[in-house]
Amino acid sequence: MPIRILSDEIASRIAAGEVIERPASVVKELVENSLDAGSTRVDVNIVVGGAQSITVVDNGQGIPSDQLSLAFERFATSKIDESSDLIAIPTLGFRGEALPSIASVARVEAVSREKDSSTGARFLVDFGKAGDVEPAGAPQGTRIEVAGLFSNIPARLKFLGSAGRELSRIQSMLGSLALVYPHVAFSLNADGRERLRTIGSGKLVDAVSGVYGAKVAEQMLAIEPDESAAFTIDGLVSSPSLNRSNRTYMTISVNGRWIQSRRLSYAIEQAYHGFLPERRFPIAVARIRTPLDDVDANVHPAKAEVRFLREDLVYSVVQRAIRGVLSASAPVHGLGVGRATGSMGLLRTPGMRHAPSSRGEYGKSQDHSSQAGSGFSQWPDPSVLVEQSQLHDQQSTTVAPVIPTNTPKDTLPVLRVIGQAHETYILTEGPDGIYMIDQHAAHERVVFEQVRQRFEQSVSESQPLLEPASVDLAPGAMATVQEHLEELNRVGWGVEEFGSNSLIVRSVPASLATRASGDGAGQVFVRVLDELGEGGTGDTWRDRMLATIACHSSIRAGQILSAEECKDLVRQLEKTDRPNTCPHGRPTIVQININDLEREFKRR
Repeated sequence: MPIRILSDEIASRIAAGEVIERPASVVKELVENSLDAGSTRVDVNIVVGGAQSITVVDNGQGIPSDQLSLAFERFATSKIDESSDLIAIPTLGFRGEALPSIASVARVEAVSREKDSSTGARFLVDFGKAGDVEPAGAPQGTRIEVAGLFSNIPARLKFLGSAGRELSRIQSMLGSLALVYPHVAFSLNADGRERLRTIGSGKLVDAVSGVYGAKVAEQMLAIEPDESAAFTIDGLVSSPSLNRSNRTYMTISVNGRWIQSRRLSYAIEQAYHGFLPERRFPIAVARIRTPLDDVDANVHPAKAEVRFLREDLVYSVVQRAIRGVLSASAPVHGLGVGRATGSMGLLRTPGMRHAPSSRGEYGKSQDHSSQAGSGFSQWPDPSVLVEQSQLHDQQSTTVAPVIPTNTPKDTLPVLRVIGQAHETYILTEGPDGIYMIDQHAAHERVVFEQVRQRFEQSVSESQPLLEPASVDLAPGAMATVQEHLEELNRVGWGVEEFGSNSLIVRSVPASLATRASGDGAGQVFVRVLDELGEGGTGDTWRDRMLATIACHSSIRAGQILSAEECKDLVRQLEKTDRPNTCPHGRPTIVQININDLEREFKRR
């Protein structure tokens, strides 16, 4: 065929295919126009998943009557001009493609009244054929109705999902925009039923409550922005006890633009490394602010992706901010938590509490003698209580002695060991109920932090094997060994090549000495190589490697522990920086709240 210029009708349909994929694309483009117009309220109404009709109503600035038809011309926009370099773009839309693209594949009616105008105007475009602008009564703002989407392109229409599926996409997209713009009141009605509503209070937690529900909002942790920094992040992230099986609950925005970014999603996931089990994902609202000229928004037809001038910097800002919040605020896991509610408030601020007066209550029958010489007491030293008692006497008070409810690092409440259950769980009593500790997960956390500290200090503790182990490697694994040989030696592995794809393991990290020997040591080494082979940032693969070593160095489930061994393990766990999860993200400790116990026993 000879080269020829396509007709305007075909060109418009092709352009519509880039911008308008499905009903959710229409809603996104129209709502973003509403946001650019300064709207504080956006109402969306959907019929039959959007295929029959989509209506978006806002209270924004409105479109002047003499410009209403111009808004439906291709590449007509009020958001950039000839002097723009298409880099520092502060608005969500800028190409002038949305309205003409929608109007080429649907029947579109626009009714709008400008802020300072006494009357509005109506304009109709029927599958690309424009009518006349007519005067119309209307409140301030814009109302756009889209009917019969893709009726003139049957091939596109048949590839749409079911009405329920398309509605789900619309609800997910609108929910994300509501989280990015908490000061805007959003509503979504579908076939006469309300599906989403936010109040537009300006508080992000209220927006989360409107999108995900009040119970989820209660378990979110706040990220406070650094107002003085050029690159900063604010938002909310879920407590580790609240997680989901997929990534769809992570909302990311850059300078107010909701985006999809695998790299930034990965940064959020890595911030939770060690807090969540594998294949579990957080709920997160990450609102990133960067200099406008550091972001190129003109890289995706639907503006769903952006390009960063300094992507590594943005990645590290996101990861560090979320990691810091989790490290400071992660709570003890409550029994049954993760599906609906959380056990918040168990990470306490330093403080003391009065001892209960009744004999059967917590803290009355502690045994100080069993702690002697341990170097770390779960209970206060008697001399401390004497000094406190004298102080109270001097102040002429009669309050009971006080008992600390926190361990010295304020990471766990003070716990008293009761015993062991099923040769797997250590039972303890705390100020707010019963705490069950997984002995393997707890010891794994203890060993992991010990091994990591030695690694960071370059203190290699290695144990030679009586019988060296030979290891056959998978293709490519030898290159991994050679690449990370310094780190492997640094953690305590002693290996040497034995042929093209084999190794001899001659020594292991000291923590593995009693649990890995011979072929067992070889199997552990292969697992360590698997972790290294997965790549990631330096901190990521290092922690995965050390976590594997800690796992194979730890007490197993089914191992009988004496009372002293149980107490010693609890004391070691209390000293760790992050006692609530093992390095793989599983809970080490679960609480049964005293109020729940009393309800079950009908005491309240």
